[in-house]
Amino acid sequence: MALFFIFFLSPTQTFAHKPEKILEDGDNLFQQYSWIEIINPVVLLSLLVIYIAYLFVIKRRTNLKISFLKKVSFFFGLFTTYIALAGPISILANNSIFSAHMLQQSLMYVVMPPLILVGLPEVFYHFVDKKLSKPVLRLLKSPLIGLLLFNSLWSFYHIPTFYENISHNLALLQLTHVVITSSAFLMWIQVLAPEGVISNLSPLKKIGYMFLNGMLITPACALIIFSQDVLYSSMFQAPILFSWQSPLDDQQLGGIIMKIVQEFAYGSVIGYIFYKWAKGERAKDSKIDPRPASVIE
Repeated sequence: MALFFIFFLSPTQTFAHKPEKILEDGDNLFQQYSWIEIINPVVLLSLLVIYIAYLFVIKRRTNLKISFLKKVSFFFGLFTTYIALAGPISILANNSIFSAHMLQQSLMYVVMPPLILVGLPEVFYHFVDKKLSKPVLRLLKSPLIGLLLFNSLWSFYHIPTFYENISHNLALLQLTHVVITSSAFLMWIQVLAPEGVISNLSPLKKIGYMFLNGMLITPACALIIFSQDVLYSSMFQAPILFSWQSPLDDQQLGGIIMKIVQEFAYGSVIGYIFYKWAKGERAKDSKIDPRPASVIE
């Protein structure tokens, strides 16, 4: 599992490069890249190794009870990472196509972390709860810090001055992705850790927590969607993929993608929390109900 976290704290970029000219009608951006650059075998093999290691550890540890659905969730978490960091989305994002950039970030920050966390065995959370130092554990267990840190970082990143300076400095860009991805895990673990481990939030508070998350990121989405000006100058150097799509259209599409993916992910997790809550309540009722099982049914 250490390999997994080392990888996610070092987001891998594709071999994409900045465009040298605006594409003419009929030109294909992807013709500039070889199939190796598009597929990015480094990312693909890294994720494959992580999943094999995950299955190997589960198989070797007989005390790990993990369902098929957890294995599927972990797999799709890794698959989402591949879709975001390799292939067409990454190439478009690295060529300053803002809508692709927003899709890439949305996948990495609001889709991948919950899938990974749901796929981890419960013993992992107990291990973290026991082995981390007290200062780190206090940080991990603070829902307010996770809430404010993630939403502040993701919102401030899209302030035009910050965005332009970060996007033109590869080392700073990588560091920014590491920090925001880490803060995303810090936020998501509050609602997806097993009950009583790391997070002490009740199911109702977890649902409220996710609603509050959605509210805090809304101003950044609204600024991008409803702005009548292009906020990011780098978008003017991006390839023109469609003659009918202006930089402003691309910017507004990026904001819409950010909000739709966020709403879908948060809504899905709220549904997941409610399902587990209802299931737990039914289990409690069946234990304390004095009637015979046939009557309860």
